[in-house]
Amino acid sequence: MDALMNSPAPRSLRSSKRLRVAIYAPHFAEYSYRLASGLAHHCDVRLVLNRKDANQQWELADIAVAAPFETRIRDLSLRRGGAIGIPASFLDIISFRPDVIHCHEVPEIYTSKLIQLLRPLGIPLVLTVHDAIPHSEGGSGTSPREDAWRERMRAAASVVTTHGESCIADFCRASPDFKGQTVSSMHGVLMVPPATGAITAPDTARILFFGRMWAYKGLDVFVDAIDMLARRGVPHEAIVAGRGPEMTRLGARMEAMPTVKTINAYISPADTGRLFQSATVVALPYKDATQSGVLASAYGNSRPVVASATGGIPDVVTDGVNGLLVPPGDAAALADALERVLTSKPLAATLTDGARQTAAGILNWDRIAEQLLGSYQKLAGRTVS
Repeated sequence: MDALMNSPAPRSLRSSKRLRVAIYAPHFAEYSYRLASGLAHHCDVRLVLNRKDANQQWELADIAVAAPFETRIRDLSLRRGGAIGIPASFLDIISFRPDVIHCHEVPEIYTSKLIQLLRPLGIPLVLTVHDAIPHSEGGSGTSPREDAWRERMRAAASVVTTHGESCIADFCRASPDFKGQTVSSMHGVLMVPPATGAITAPDTARILFFGRMWAYKGLDVFVDAIDMLARRGVPHEAIVAGRGPEMTRLGARMEAMPTVKTINAYISPADTGRLFQSATVVALPYKDATQSGVLASAYGNSRPVVASATGGIPDVVTDGVNGLLVPPGDAAALADALERVLTSKPLAATLTDGARQTAAGILNWDRIAEQLLGSYQKLAGRTVS
């Protein structure tokens, strides 16, 4: 059954020249909802979401929407209602008569099948590739079946978007035979506090490590750095929040550390927002990286980061402006950078202001949508004004 969060613009108010863009997003619900909101200033938009993913992410109803668009939510599982929801979601896309379809590359069957079914119709496809190359240790792993899905998705795309120039370079190395256009489209802010809620002051000297706890996220490096801060006598509180194999592997060690608090559980959107708001600084000691939803969430909450200078992170984090960059895998450098932020109020204030400006600038969804519009217009054969 359909669920409409925003009504489409009345036909009498639509221009016949407006593009029609369909976004199919079994994953990345908040990302897609915020993108749809930005695009709706310029296009007629229909967004199709997966019910489970939408329910687990940010409270979509709290996101301010200036221009209306249509949202349909389907049960996209192979159990229960999925037998109906999956084909119905395909019809949601086709019946909208889009000029352009925008999908996320996720190694699963729903999007891959949809793309193959739509290919004979000749509707141009924009594909957002989040991880051009699978992470080194866990996360977006690969298998022969997943590789085949990726290859089919990329072969069908007219335009691939990635999050920054570093990610474009990764994609070109991974898919040298891709014949379409590859463009940079930044990962916009996430988990932005509702317009009715003010951003609160952080707790004193609180460091947040948040996300899915895969090995490439560098939790072991973070724990080593926190141990160094404790031995140096630097006042701090470290919050490690999320689930994954590294929480099990490192759990006993973290439990024995008096300045570390772990939250090894599903964290609701409301609690996630409070965690980011409570942080003085967010740590991202990734061993390798492409885009980062955690980084986007930190900046969405005006919180600076200490992050590894790897992958696409330096495309967003400018050292000394909106965060501090450290070499990946270097616990001592991470501890030094965290100590600088925790012990220097002027530095923390400068980085916090930089995070806020980055959120309003290159990570602003309206700006991201405007930049994508040119690619959409070219694909649809429209003249770019």
